[in-house]
Amino acid sequence: MSTAFATIYDFLSLGNVFLLLFTLMVSHYIMVLYEFRGMPPGPRFTAVPVLGNVFSLDSKAEKLTDAFRSLRQNYGPVFSLKLGSYKFVMASTPESVKEMLIKKSTEYAGRPQTYSVQTRTLGGKDIAFGNYGPSWKFHRKLFTSVLRQYVSDIPLIESRVSVQAQKLVHFMQEQDGKPFDPADCLMRGVADVICGITFGEGFDTTHPDLNKLLNLCANIVENDDVARLVTVLDFFPFTKYLPIKAYDRFIQPFFEMFGIIRKFLREREENFDPAKSVQDFISGLLCARNEAKMAGDGERSAFLSDDYLVNDVEVMFAAGYETTSTTLKWVIAYLVNHPKYQEDIQRQLDEVLGERSPSLNDRASLPLVQAAIIETLRLGNVGPLLLPHVTMTDTTLCGYRVPKDTIVFADTESVHLNPSCWKDPTDFNPYRHIDKDGQLITNQSNFFPFGAGRRVCAGEALAKVKLFLFVSWILQNFTFVPEVDGHPPELRGIFSITQFPAPYKIRAIQRK
Repeated sequence: MSTAFATIYDFLSLGNVFLLLFTLMVSHYIMVLYEFRGMPPGPRFTAVPVLGNVFSLDSKAEKLTDAFRSLRQNYGPVFSLKLGSYKFVMASTPESVKEMLIKKSTEYAGRPQTYSVQTRTLGGKDIAFGNYGPSWKFHRKLFTSVLRQYVSDIPLIESRVSVQAQKLVHFMQEQDGKPFDPADCLMRGVADVICGITFGEGFDTTHPDLNKLLNLCANIVENDDVARLVTVLDFFPFTKYLPIKAYDRFIQPFFEMFGIIRKFLREREENFDPAKSVQDFISGLLCARNEAKMAGDGERSAFLSDDYLVNDVEVMFAAGYETTSTTLKWVIAYLVNHPKYQEDIQRQLDEVLGERSPSLNDRASLPLVQAAIIETLRLGNVGPLLLPHVTMTDTTLCGYRVPKDTIVFADTESVHLNPSCWKDPTDFNPYRHIDKDGQLITNQSNFFPFGAGRRVCAGEALAKVKLFLFVSWILQNFTFVPEVDGHPPELRGIFSITQFPAPYKIRAIQRK
């Protein structure tokens, strides 16, 4: 009899366990449905506790935009999901991207303050990843005002870029028509421009500390597996308490970079003369700090602490060289694949320039150079997803509810490859940016390589200057051909922090 009672007891206990689990699961999905009420459609019943919709993503995808592809197909171009403890919304249409970036720019101006972001920015103290607020607005204004002095001083910026472009041309001449990988020389050419603007005339990557700074930046980009893992781990806040080495491997290079930058700041501050005009980015920052100190402005002085200035310099250096050099790699790869367009550009360069060197004053007369750059930015998609935004308040997107603190991605790659926006969108065709009168079409409405609105890239104007001069210089002097005739570079993007072309070699044939 006791055995029978024990069996019944065990059965009832097991039944209670199943009932409890069933109740918990039902409660979980009711909470998920309530949490996402009125939000864009998305997978609800695959949202498991703690992990969210992790298993709804394409685990074989090489980049984040591809991981979301099946969700776009199933739920439409504007959808939502949950990853870890965060709600996400993906905007993939021109209308939704414009609404969040431009129409409702302030409402979507935040940035997610995850563990890795907070750690690598010393508490969110940079203008790329810092959250929207008084300190961000102050530094954004300071950053752009200091940078504007260079972009508006045409002779100065032209001189600094042209000197490095000449060095790049000389390096390519030394290759004597033999195959080489242009990645390193392009990276160093652009980085040397940024070194001069940031640290002062005469500074370039031959300086041991700046060479180390460049190598640290390059290692961060190349170590994409760690960056991807940290991105995923950030969705689950509890992981910061676990002994995961990926965080240390990802963050350590940033701390090494900050150490180098602090050294430069100390040296420059010791010899700082406020009576002198601003000659570089660092002196502009130190000038602002001195003015705040002299005015006794405690709030401004707090915003100009070493931690803030170190982040400003790091953003200026890292963002200033990486995206531009990657775009140049794409330009060469596309033009080697499309020699007819390369010939057309060179013909226009010859007609306009003759034997003289390119100048920024030639931009209006060289629409094909600019069109090739624009088309490369559209099709190469160096940043296929803009940096994530966070809603600062409850808002809407395309009529759907988007609660405060939702992470929202602008999938600009989908817009740039949208057949309703661009004819034959996967074809490289610079002439799509030239009007019937042969002039450059500006202000394309479905073109967001630098973002838009309050979070638009602060270095956009400088990037355009560098791209125009570098492309003009190298195409005036060389014709780029495949390493082996008939086998041009593969136009396959590899996604890390940016999307860069698969490594390739080309030959630079000196033009007569």
